[in-house]
Amino acid sequence: MLQEFGSAAYWLETSHRSPKPAVRGHQEFDVGIIGGGFTGLWTAYHLLQAEPGLKVAVIEREIIGFGASGRNGGFAMTLLDMGLDQLLKNFGAQRASAAHRAVAASVTEIGETTAAEGIDCELRHGGLMVVATNRGQLERVERDLAAAQTMGLDGFERMTADEAQTQVHSPTYVGAMFEADCAVLHPAKLAHGLAELVERMGATIYEGTDVTAMTEAPAPRSTASTKVRIDTPGGSVTVDQVVLATNAWAAQTEWFKRKVVPLYTYVIMTEPLSEEQWDSIGWESHCGIEDKRNFVHYYRRTLDGRILWGGNDGVIHYKGRIAPRHDRNDGVMNGLESSFRRTFPQLSNIRFTHHWGGPVGITINFIPMFGTLLDGRLHYGLGYNGHGVAPSHTGGKILRDKVLGVRSDLTDLCFVDSTEPAFPPEPLCWISAELTRRSLLRQDSNFDAGRGSGEMDPLLLRVMRRLG
Repeated sequence: MLQEFGSAAYWLETSHRSPKPAVRGHQEFDVGIIGGGFTGLWTAYHLLQAEPGLKVAVIEREIIGFGASGRNGGFAMTLLDMGLDQLLKNFGAQRASAAHRAVAASVTEIGETTAAEGIDCELRHGGLMVVATNRGQLERVERDLAAAQTMGLDGFERMTADEAQTQVHSPTYVGAMFEADCAVLHPAKLAHGLAELVERMGATIYEGTDVTAMTEAPAPRSTASTKVRIDTPGGSVTVDQVVLATNAWAAQTEWFKRKVVPLYTYVIMTEPLSEEQWDSIGWESHCGIEDKRNFVHYYRRTLDGRILWGGNDGVIHYKGRIAPRHDRNDGVMNGLESSFRRTFPQLSNIRFTHHWGGPVGITINFIPMFGTLLDGRLHYGLGYNGHGVAPSHTGGKILRDKVLGVRSDLTDLCFVDSTEPAFPPEPLCWISAELTRRSLLRQDSNFDAGRGSGEMDPLLLRVMRRLG
């Protein structure tokens, strides 16, 4: 299965699990979860914690962790929207604070659950250093710090250029912000560990199972509600309720083809560094690092002494096409290598051993979307905009409450049952998404050249208002 990726995905190389068989014949469950990534697995976990007797099936087209859950950078962080400043502007202090605190709680709970359940996903709760490499980015850092204060959030600290460079020796840093609520982990080991955990709790996992249709199924005479029949090539599954947890792949459905756009993002990974090389850059902690570009650079250490380096650019394919041939992009890879060497010139001779990518689900307003369709029988959570490790845990609790019919503080969050703006029909969908991408990249270039303020690109704001 790894050979289907455009290049070896380090996480899936270093985490092994035997896949489960596909659906065969006709099966019946209370809840059918489509998608074997973090959202689907956390939903199963939270459901079975709340109602141990539920019959839950997780149906995955490929293998557990095949999508973003097995390919991401491994940052469990709080980011929603483009940053705290934008979140505050879009939702106000009370609603923005509630959303941030819910995801921050998930960062802590992921650590607590994995420790309690014996899931060795190499989690290190070292915080996040958000660095600025130019004046425009530094203004964004200051705006986020001010927003955190307005929202009454703890755990944020301003860092001078000297303080940031003392922590990690890069000549590019002109200032930074430290946020305590962030952990780094091995995402494939987390996905595989969660799969084993929910199986022990009673869930049934099917892999290699494509969902070809979902239709109403007649319910027994003793019940008033109809059921949902999930058809697959090898059989069918009838359930009371469905959870759609396919993130970027949801763009291939009629419901979400104009609500979410698959954006391909990429990472590279170095060979293990020597002690002398580590001494040259410091970085004694396991904090995650990212800058304040629109297309951020994000990087972190691994336990075997490598550096993962990601971001820089993204690629949107016409009609949201997702295919294995897109999992590698040599142009983006070259850009990543160049930005790495600018950040760490003392590592100019380092060798890169891995390069891979995959699609993330992008929404117009840069926040996730959770809601319900089919008269209350289908619930969905998707569109994490590349930052889904911690929000997918929050999402699992939201989807649990939706399935169980519970009204809670989580189901009242600003990205639940909200008005979801849509991209226009093709070809305007691709054109508008590509315009947005280019606008963001142009602003990044202007920042590097010393031009522009920390506000979002005015052209991008006009496009978003027009679309939304």
